[in-house]
This record gives sequence, structure tokens and C-alpha cells, in this order.
Amino acid sequence: MEIIIKKANINKPQLRSLLAKVVAKSISDLSEPCYCPNFKKHFYDILKITKVSAKDVREFNKRKWKGRKEEKFDLFQDSIANYYIFLMHSLLKENDQLTFRYLMIFYIIRHYISLFKKKFKYCNKDVFKYSLETLTKTHLFSREKTIGNALVHLAYEMIRRYSTPIKENDIDKISKFIQESRTRISQSMKSFASAYYKSSAEGLGLKTLEEPAEDDEKQRHISTEKSTKAIDIVVKKIVIYKFIDLKAQEEIRKITKVKSSLSTLITNNLTNIKYSDNIRIIFTLFIKKISDIDSLCGEGYNKYLRDLMFIKKSIAPIYFKQQVKILMLKIMEDIGYSERYSNFTTQTQFLLSLFLAYYLTSVFRNTICFK
Repeated sequence: MEIIIKKANINKPQLRSLLAKVVAKSISDLSEPCYCPNFKKHFYDILKITKVSAKDVREFNKRKWKGRKEEKFDLFQDSIANYYIFLMHSLLKENDQLTFRYLMIFYIIRHYISLFKKKFKYCNKDVFKYSLETLTKTHLFSREKTIGNALVHLAYEMIRRYSTPIKENDIDKISKFIQESRTRISQSMKSFASAYYKSSAEGLGLKTLEEPAEDDEKQRHISTEKSTKAIDIVVKKIVIYKFIDLKAQEEIRKITKVKSSLSTLITNNLTNIKYSDNIRIIFTLFIKKISDIDSLCGEGYNKYLRDLMFIKKSIAPIYFKQQVKILMLKIMEDIGYSERYSNFTTQTQFLLSLFLAYYLTSVFRNTICFK
């Protein structure tokens, strides 16, 4: 460890920027059937950013497991994975939690890529989509709505369980982390691949027809009891389980023209439990005037949200657009952006509020509508 520490010179801003872009794009693209990212080139980018060579990484890996039982097993001979764990350790030692989280998600996606290539030599998009949609509700990919979200969820589990051992370079627990992270993804991939090949053999999913929606289903009103329960679920998801929807963040950032670094600061800080009441009020006001399911889960969502955000004035003492801005001001203060925010144009301030409104309501509808 001492040798690689002396050689490595990590440019943290560059590393954070690279990981943020790669992770956000991968999570977004993983919603597409049969998509498999290519991470090989990113390893060489990371080598340049950290000022070490591929040879340094291979030698580090040999020293790491020398004389231990892990030395005999292929799982522990992945020098690239072990280097990423070293980088996690370095980031945690410097208390760079944000870059560490990105790297953990990156690490988990990389395992998924490896397993995908082994399980799917050829992939039919229709069969893949059908198999994903018909998985049992308890399957990780089904429970988290998309494969990308599932991998993020698993990454956060690993963060919760293994941050301290990685920071302290506890080699025994790091060994356990390597095994558990790989096994968890492998189990999900194995059962999904089994469902895929079964569907393929039976010719299922090759043609999918959309069922016509019934009129009364479109006009379903959301009861107060269900609304309160739904709000509780999503607020808890954000501030207790620290959920960040990277796919939604990236898509909305592009629409609202918010910088990637600032959008990341906003979504990361939203997970602070002190914002619970603010988020709850925003969700309550968001669904207050929804009269049919289409305004929440269908094509009517965009128009409904824009009507709420483009309102000029309101006689109500508390209204949606106002509460979104109040929360945005609190976040700006907490991330040290208050002065910069006050110097932004009115248009830029509005686009930041629009980003926050779209992001929060997207997390809400993705949780409630697309189970």
C-alpha cells in the first residue's frame, strides 16, 4: 500500500468530474434493453488522472494478496478492481464522500458489465424488455424499477456496510466486500438471465402489444389516504435511504441547462433529513390538484408541472412554486452558493427552481407510477 500511495497523485476534481459524467450517462442508458457500457477506456483515463501506470497497478495487486488465501482465487486477481478500492480508501481518508460514492457506483456497474458479457453473448431487445417486465416483484431489477437504479441501490448498500473497513484498509473485511458485491450482482444476473432464456425459448416478448387503457382507469382520483402514504414513502426514500435518481438528474439537467457539478450538489444535499418537511410540503402541493392519474403518471405530467411552475402570482399563502424556491434557497445556503445565487439572472434562478421541481416530482412519479 505504501508504494502505490507514494506513486499516486490523485487529481480529485478531474476524477470526480469523470466519474460523475460516466455514472450519470451509464445509469441513464441502462434503462435501454440490452445496453452494456464500455468501461475499459475509463481505466486508462483514471490512470492518467492519478499519475500511475498499468504496471504499477498490477504490481500493487500482487503485493496486496501475497501470502493470503485470496491469492489463489481468480476473483481477487482483478487488479483494476483492487486499484479502484485503493482509490476509495484514499478518497475516504481525505473525507471526499461525493467522489467515493461515484466510484462505488462505477465499481458496481463494472461488475455488471463483466457479468452481462458472460451471460448474454447475443441479446434480443424485445425478449430482454419482456423478461425484465415480468420478473417477480422481489427481484432487485424489478423492485428498483430499472437495472441502473438497482445497481445504484446495491452500491449504496455496499457504502453503508463497508465504508469504514475500506477507509481503515481492513483487509479481511475488504475481502468480504469484494466477494459480497460480486455475489449480489451475480445472483440477480443469474436469475434474470434464466428468465430471459426461458422467454426466448418460448418465443415470449418478441411482439409486445400495448393494452388499451380503460376510461375509468384514466379518471382514477387519488385518495387523501393513498396520497399521504405515497408522500411518506418517497420522502423516506430520499432522506432516510439517501436515494439519488442519477438518470432523472442527468435528463433534467440537460432540459434545464443546469451545470452538471451544480445539479450534483443539489441532488446530493437533498438527501439531508433536515429537508424532510420542505420536500413533504412540495409533494403535498404537487398532488393537491391532480384530478386524474394522467397528470401524474401519463403524458399530462409535463403540462401539469409547467402550469405549477410558470404561474405568475398566486393568492394562496403557500403554493408549489414558492415552496420549491424556498427549498432551493436553503440548499444554496448550505452548499455555500448564496452569494453566487443572488448574482444569477432571474432566468437562471428560475431554471434552478425548475430543475429542482422536475427532479423531486420525477422521483415521486417514478416511485409511485412505475412499480
